[in-house]
Amino acid sequence: MLPVPAGTKQSEVTATNHQGGFSGRAVLADGFWHGVSWRNGQFIDYGTKVGNEPIVGVPDETRASTVLAWTAIPIAPPAGPSYAVLFRNGQVEKLVRPANNGQLRPLAANENGDVIGRNMVRVDNLYVHRLLRWPADRPGQVIETALPDKYEPEAADEDGTVLLRTPDGPALWRNGTITPLAKISGAAGTFATKISNGRVIGRISYTSPYRTYGVYWDTDGVPRVLPKSADTRAINRDGLITGTTDEATGGGEGIWRLGQHVHTLAKSTTHSMWLTVASDDGSVAGSTFNANNGTGESFVLRCV
Repeated sequence: MLPVPAGTKQSEVTATNHQGGFSGRAVLADGFWHGVSWRNGQFIDYGTKVGNEPIVGVPDETRASTVLAWTAIPIAPPAGPSYAVLFRNGQVEKLVRPANNGQLRPLAANENGDVIGRNMVRVDNLYVHRLLRWPADRPGQVIETALPDKYEPEAADEDGTVLLRTPDGPALWRNGTITPLAKISGAAGTFATKISNGRVIGRISYTSPYRTYGVYWDTDGVPRVLPKSADTRAINRDGLITGTTDEATGGGEGIWRLGQHVHTLAKSTTHSMWLTVASDDGSVAGSTFNANNGTGESFVLRCV
């Protein structure tokens, strides 16, 4: 288990520096969610807020252990002002917001220092998504790119490729060009959520009867169903994948490597479990939660 201070009620892992460090959030003894990191066996607490805004997500971090977070004030609909935030070398940096007052959410920070995100803004009576990029070589600037109607950024790769959700299924945005991902024939729905080193993971669904399968697109662009899978959660640059196994396999958390099933963590009778992060060092990390008493822990597994 990842170490936490006494009195911690629950924690979740959502990011890794791919070198044995992890980041996420934890409910500490004060009863509030804190942004946190685990480094070399040490627990780092970033607090509950940046300025007056609560830290509500920690989506990514770099190999240099720069942690990307976002803040928001819950004002419906859909949310109040929010910021992308970097925790770096003991300092906190709020990234500049676009001129409009949309709902901003950062997605990824790459090793060059660029940050990718999305902004949902109101245009007439509709909410539309726009792609955001904070270039490391232009501090204090943010570049906002309009996307087609109902296109939404989901995740970003190291080279700046952005995974999109579209009405026609997932697609890739690269240097202004949008390329749809290939689909599996007969699937009623196709969804993709993460990208790493050109590989994409997601799920497909079927009707009559309804069921889902985890799926991944290798660098050849061909979609493949993951054996014994129902969904996916995380992928590293070498194709190590985590997700949920199908009910025939027990419905636990699964680990795959380049499309081959490696291991299943059996479903617990008392705790929910998620494997949410796949690190480039070959480890995976996740969290548990006991709905009966509202407690949970985060843990790391080394895959050999």
